[in-house]
Amino acid sequence: MFDVRRLLVLQEIARVGSLSAAAASLNYTTSAVSQQVTALERDVGSTLLVRGPSGARLTPAGSKLLEHVPAILGAVAAAERDLDAIATARPGVVRIASFASAAAVILPPAIAQVRHLLPGVGVELVAVDPDDGVELLRSGDADAAMVTEVPGDRPEFPGINTLSVYDDEFFVVLPLGHRLAERAEVPLAELARENWVVSTQTGLCPDTRVFRKACQRAGFEPTVSYRAEGYGTVQGFVAAGLGVSLVPSLAASGVRADVAVRRVAGRRPVRKVAIATTAPPAPASVLATVIELIAAAGATLAESADYSVAAGASSVA
Repeated sequence: MFDVRRLLVLQEIARVGSLSAAAASLNYTTSAVSQQVTALERDVGSTLLVRGPSGARLTPAGSKLLEHVPAILGAVAAAERDLDAIATARPGVVRIASFASAAAVILPPAIAQVRHLLPGVGVELVAVDPDDGVELLRSGDADAAMVTEVPGDRPEFPGINTLSVYDDEFFVVLPLGHRLAERAEVPLAELARENWVVSTQTGLCPDTRVFRKACQRAGFEPTVSYRAEGYGTVQGFVAAGLGVSLVPSLAASGVRADVAVRRVAGRRPVRKVAIATTAPPAPASVLATVIELIAAAGATLAESADYSVAAGASSVA
């Protein structure tokens, strides 16, 4: 094994062409540079430089070793960054930014598992929308963020690492007295002339894009009469007979008794719920373990979901 710091000396000699010039640029004496090279040659068991009156040149062994220097120094720098991040992070705390429905349904069993398997680790939950959660992630104020994505679309947050957790199916929400409320499944085309209630003030978020794509596949452009903040408010507007809506299953888990929730007939609209990090977490790290538990909670939810919404019933798993 050799001292990687000596590689910097060899690299500089190769760049400037002599021991004395390398010594000047590194702020060493020429003797110290010569000693570093001699020690490196002893460590690797090969002659690396041919010294002459006009300077120094690399031997074949020196040239081959120099090819590996960027990778070696890069790996050392990456290790130092990882260790610095561990040293400056709050010990034993994983900060997760999450939107409301994921925080209510997916995260609780995962956090319970964290407490059981990692008793020394705490989880801090920050309630924010996905866009704000990613901003917290990028600023270092969160370790992970729950986000939503549109299947088949470009990445929602370029440059951010995401892991799919749950395919969140959208359901039709109708007033109890609606003409289609007794159906087990509702074709969207039969709602083409309805007024719609959506859960965002803009048409840019993934949920709105999933909704509009589903309507377009059904052959119509929806008439949006009301925009509300949050799916609880959406259900209130629907219950009052002010329109119909599409609501993801996570938000429909707390459905009101005065609305009917039905599956979409045919191709069902879905958003992807994912967990985002700035980069893939180091294997076996605390963050990696927490993310694995969140993904497992999503998989368990998908396996246990009961989507057999009977006609006349108003609940969905």
